[in-house]
Amino acid sequence: MYSSVRSYTTMKTSLSLILLILTLCASTNLGALPAAADACPNAPAPRLRAALEAVVAANVGPLNLRALPAVSTGIEVQLYSGNVLIVLAGPSCNGHFNWWRVETRNGRRGWVAEGTWQRYWVVPTRDADRLIDPVEWTCLPRFAARQCVEL
Repeated sequence: MYSSVRSYTTMKTSLSLILLILTLCASTNLGALPAAADACPNAPAPRLRAALEAVVAANVGPLNLRALPAVSTGIEVQLYSGNVLIVLAGPSCNGHFNWWRVETRNGRRGWVAEGTWQRYWVVPTRDADRLIDPVEWTCLPRFAARQCVEL
């Protein structure tokens, strides 16, 4: 009888532990894709996301890789059309720009602004040969009244 009580207690503890782990996973959204929660409400819809390979768009340059996500911070290095980047984090909103933390192929890290309503300066590598209009990308497929009416 003593062993059955011990088995019951062990099983109860194991189930409690499993329930706790499941609750923590559900509450922290493990495995879910990060939302663009910090995207600028008055900037074009972001096209980048963390862990994506991106490239400085054609006919852009120099694009400043900055120490922090703001135009008033120091320039780490200047980037030019065709420079490949890995998106590490973002977006961060500052000055009506969506800023992304990136790393260059030679290991330099910093922040770049994604673009303006006129054009994207940094694009996913898969779209490097396509010119995507920020107004069309933001306003046509998913009309965002707050962003698009004021254009």
